[in-house]
Amino acid sequence: MTSSSQKPKLIFLWIVPRTCSTALSKCMTFVDDTEVWAEPYMACHFNETFYNPNFRKGDTVADRMRETLKKNEASETMRAIRKEMATKIEKSPNLIDQKDISYQWLKEQLEKSDSEKKFIFVKDQSLAINNHFEYLPDVPTHHTFMIRHPREIYPSYKSMTWKRLDFDGTKTWDEWHAADDSPFLPVRDLFQIHLKIWKHFRETSDNEPIIIDGYDLASKPDVILPKYFERLGIPFKKSYLKWDSSENIIEKKWKGSADMVLMEPKTVVYARAVKSSAFEPPKVPRGTPSNPEWTITPELEEMIDGALPFYEEMFQARLQ
Repeated sequence: MTSSSQKPKLIFLWIVPRTCSTALSKCMTFVDDTEVWAEPYMACHFNETFYNPNFRKGDTVADRMRETLKKNEASETMRAIRKEMATKIEKSPNLIDQKDISYQWLKEQLEKSDSEKKFIFVKDQSLAINNHFEYLPDVPTHHTFMIRHPREIYPSYKSMTWKRLDFDGTKTWDEWHAADDSPFLPVRDLFQIHLKIWKHFRETSDNEPIIIDGYDLASKPDVILPKYFERLGIPFKKSYLKWDSSENIIEKKWKGSADMVLMEPKTVVYARAVKSSAFEPPKVPRGTPSNPEWTITPELEEMIDGALPFYEEMFQARLQ
């Protein structure tokens, strides 16, 4: 518990998708005196892009996705889900309706935090704060980053978006384009943005930003996690390497948009990680797709090659 005069320490974990970051958030949920936020800046980004009818208006793929979203939201199933979510939002101080979250609101919440915890851990995507630095809270902060080899990231990302966004189920793996069929995210530039954000905080922060490679964390959590905690000033316990597999803890403990806390954990995006009870060791070498069925299609090869220089620069500075 913090005293009334002592603000909790704010820790950001900036990520690119598919790095093992949600498993780390699940782990942090069980760390003493720690509050966890679930990608609140990304929720703001979605309101400015995916849910904004004027963003990329006229783009065939974007317009089709919005039309499908509109139909889904109007369905009886989705209306029932929204009704149940509204009840949970009303009862929980941790949740805000997706339509109400904004960059300015989030900045104010993180600045005035009255949390009784010692640490506030915010996991979020670096793309969501790109060109929005003015909405970072003006409080002492330690920025940290998670990376993973692009040849691991991009096939996994393609699989996730294919399963999540190919609403009509009409495209094959080869036909689904990891970037062009995800019109609301700068997929090609994920690692370039990540490097840019890291360099920005290296120049502007009081603390040296920490980089974790998701492969390292999954392979040797008993080495990486204690070092990460030491750099952050969090007392480490060996018991933190394992946690309760129940996903119900997420609804009770995580903060942010109700869509991110209540809905996303039930999708292909996070379902496996939120049910985890430990970091799962990789079954393949670094730089290898985790699923042998994920063939490297031409657009994946192009994005992997483009991302490698940015990844490798951060990889050299990672925690070991």
